[in-house]
Amino acid sequence: MAGKLDSDGALKSAIDSVQAATATAAWAQEWYARLGAFLVEVRAAAPSKLADPAFLLRLWDENPVAGTGAGTVKIAPALKNEQFRAWFAEEASRALPSDRVQAEAQLKHFYTELRTRTKELCGRTPSLKINRVLCALYPDHFTCLADVGALLTLHKEMGGSTTDHPIDAHQAIRSRVDTVLGAAAADDEEVRRICLPWLLYDWLNRENVGESEQAELGSPATLKPLPATLRRKGLTAMKGGFQTLLSFMEDLREGLTREEFASLMQQANPDLASGSLGAAINVVAREFDLCRREGDTYRLSARGLNLLETQDPDELRDHLLTKVLGIDHVLTRLAREPSTKPELVSLLQTIHPGWTSDFAPTSLLGWLVSLDLIALRSDRKYALTPRGVQWAELVTWTPQALPSQPDVPAEKLQPVSAGTLGLPSFTQLTQRIAALAGSGMRFDPLLVSQLHAGLWAHPVRHFAVLSGISGSGKTQLAVNYALALTGSEQATTTNVRIIPVQPGWFDPSPLLGYVNPLQETSYRGAPFLELLLRAVDDPTQPYVAVLDEMNLSHPEQYLAPVLSAMETHGWLDLHQLGQDAIAVPARVQYPANLAIIGTLNMDETTHGLSDKVLDRAYTLEFWDIDVDGFPGWKTADLPTALKERTRAVLNGLGKALSPVRLHFGWRTIDDVVRHMEFMATVTTVNGDTLDAVIYAKVLPKLRGDANPRFQDALQDARKVLGDHDLKRCERKVKEMQEDLKQTGSARFWR
Repeated sequence: MAGKLDSDGALKSAIDSVQAATATAAWAQEWYARLGAFLVEVRAAAPSKLADPAFLLRLWDENPVAGTGAGTVKIAPALKNEQFRAWFAEEASRALPSDRVQAEAQLKHFYTELRTRTKELCGRTPSLKINRVLCALYPDHFTCLADVGALLTLHKEMGGSTTDHPIDAHQAIRSRVDTVLGAAAADDEEVRRICLPWLLYDWLNRENVGESEQAELGSPATLKPLPATLRRKGLTAMKGGFQTLLSFMEDLREGLTREEFASLMQQANPDLASGSLGAAINVVAREFDLCRREGDTYRLSARGLNLLETQDPDELRDHLLTKVLGIDHVLTRLAREPSTKPELVSLLQTIHPGWTSDFAPTSLLGWLVSLDLIALRSDRKYALTPRGVQWAELVTWTPQALPSQPDVPAEKLQPVSAGTLGLPSFTQLTQRIAALAGSGMRFDPLLVSQLHAGLWAHPVRHFAVLSGISGSGKTQLAVNYALALTGSEQATTTNVRIIPVQPGWFDPSPLLGYVNPLQETSYRGAPFLELLLRAVDDPTQPYVAVLDEMNLSHPEQYLAPVLSAMETHGWLDLHQLGQDAIAVPARVQYPANLAIIGTLNMDETTHGLSDKVLDRAYTLEFWDIDVDGFPGWKTADLPTALKERTRAVLNGLGKALSPVRLHFGWRTIDDVVRHMEFMATVTTVNGDTLDAVIYAKVLPKLRGDANPRFQDALQDARKVLGDHDLKRCERKVKEMQEDLKQTGSARFWR
């Protein structure tokens, strides 16, 4: 998959963006100045001071190349070792060969030896410190991206591979930047080149460099916890715990489709229900922040790349302590005194009033055991492990609890009758729809009446689903009905919103928005939420949301809270920041004047509907397509004989293919007619033109396996094509029949 910055044009555009955003930023200018002065100091100290303990302490622990975060590996045991200091001074004093390949080989050897020796002396590998020390010693060859995962992530986006050696990644990034910007003209520009990759990585992840807090780079950083209201609410249980997470890392480095990821999950947890696979993927991607979805593929995040390399739970430390609710409470509690499981469950239920059972607290405790943070003693009390003690020391804040939700008076939860909305009469409704559709579309009054009754028979749950083949008029009916119902003339009004559903909607945030995790006082809205809030504020007028192609994702996932609230006129919880914190209310009662119409196509690219959705929706099907009823025949600018021949071919194919639901809708008929009209203006219209457009617009949908119904459909279609002398189309169908006999299946696309 191509990276976002793999072309010089894209890279130059990104560089321009981050440079513009930081041109006058005080923190950036301070960072450049500190780093420039430090590089001068290191250059002057080498090689005379490379074995001096005081200078080495500054080089390793007070290095402004990059921050290492709180609680990093203590380098003191290595620096106190005389043998290590002597070896380090000798290696760091060796001049790099002028040959680039030889220079890279020497740097890789130094890098590997540093990792090996520091791990032996310090117990763990100080990866970030090693990278920033090497950058200070060899500024022409390195970047300030000391975090290996972040380095490889940027390298991949610039056209590299996450399997490349970190030295190669640094060199490749610097080379690409120099190619785009030209050679650095002065020392201060060289300093900016070293810093620029961090800004690019930050831009890719934040897309708002101006919000950075880069001023902390090079200083002893402390963790910054999110407020309790913005944190993930616990951790979902997964069989095998941390070891299962590790087992996914190598496959995710190469990239997995959702289907492949689900299959891998099923192998790791054979007893896991198929409906729970999405939740399990969410554990890896969101609860632990180990992978990201790029189009149709999941790949390791920077954190995931680091975990793959180190296999160390500490790679998860900053994320879990600051972004997951409850972990800091448990660790600080156990730092004071060991506690029993019931005591810890009770503590977690206190900080999250919604955890009324022990399921979520028990799951979180299970993860803490799996991560080697807590252990059960012989007296049946949990206590911190040595790793848990280190994590607890990083909690320099007072852990927060969620605010308790006020009880809602029972009378406010009573359904509101839709009869107060003043809906138009059915006669008015059909007249408005006819006027809106004009001569281009006709809707059966019986179909309109079924939709109208299906939506409004229930006092609150106004939800209908229109299913059928593509191009059959589902969206047109939904939109025209919505406009007629609300008395609107166009779909951009305040009462009607068309919302195209996208693949990858796994939670309600695309509909209901979410609190901005980078700026806790702002809320990222969504068109559906805007419509819903207007409906809440205007309860005497109808509002309609059209969810177009709603089964490109699983509706039971992204619609979950809406489906629950519409059943009882219940409440939708949007956030927990307090009523006065932001403009969006913390919770709203589901409005009885909001109707939802979903359209869906049934093919291999979409998902079926669960019972949770079907139980709440009124379903209409669009499968019967009347070719003769297509209104475009009246206005088609074609010779009469050709028009009738085209109509006959489409009629025949429609009848032949409808038993296997491979026929076509009015959109396809319209495309065929328009193509014929256009060709009539540029060339002599003949049988070859009709043959070509049927081949292009109708036959590609043909696919199926060996069964009598599909065999009959192909035979009947071939006869229609032969009867009307469409030779190319007939040959194609004949080939598909032969494929069916030989392989048991047939596809237009082989």
